[in-house]
Amino acid sequence: MPAERADGARLDEASRRAWSEAMTVRPFGDAYLVDCDDGTRYVSLAPSNCSCGDSPAEDRCEHVRRVAIEINLGRVPPPSERAVPCAGCDRRVAVSAADSPPPLCAECHLAPGDLVVDEAGDGETPLLVVSEPGRPADVVALADGDRSVADYPGNDGYAADEPVVEVVYPRSVSTDRPPRRYRFPLARLQRPDRGDRPPERDDGRGSGTTVVDDE
Repeated sequence: MPAERADGARLDEASRRAWSEAMTVRPFGDAYLVDCDDGTRYVSLAPSNCSCGDSPAEDRCEHVRRVAIEINLGRVPPPSERAVPCAGCDRRVAVSAADSPPPLCAECHLAPGDLVVDEAGDGETPLLVVSEPGRPADVVALADGDRSVADYPGNDGYAADEPVVEVVYPRSVSTDRPPRRYRFPLARLQRPDRGDRPPERDDGRGSGTTVVDDE
């Protein structure tokens, strides 16, 4: 079904009434809160139950039906998922409760092979992503082991819990030896087609880049 409207022809009469009524569905733990004209209802789906008291298994109430429709439309996450803030921005994203990577929306997520630039550097030199965003900057240690990515000069303007991304400079890649890797807080990295570029630097490298592997 489309993301913004239900197909009335595919709904039974009771479900069509539930969809047409003024209701707002909000995830609440593994259940849902349904705000409607006569108050807020608590709905769970395993098994189907509603605090209105009118939802026997054989004839679900309009609140349970509305929750089911909203889930099928993708407007709220199913019970096995939760809605949390994206670790890279303020958007809400639905993620599985079993997920261990930081929750990221499609726009903020980076994958190996993506090209990015360092917003705190020249904003032009391409960097090649070699790892997905992972642990927070304040728990990822540098190669020397004496400080974290969050403690590295140039990274103090970013949140300590920013996910860390590993990158390499493509022009330094050689068949003679593995390329040197650098670690950045996610918020320092931008896709080349986003926003304005900071002024270009003569050295062609970002200020405060974080070395992972020494030569």
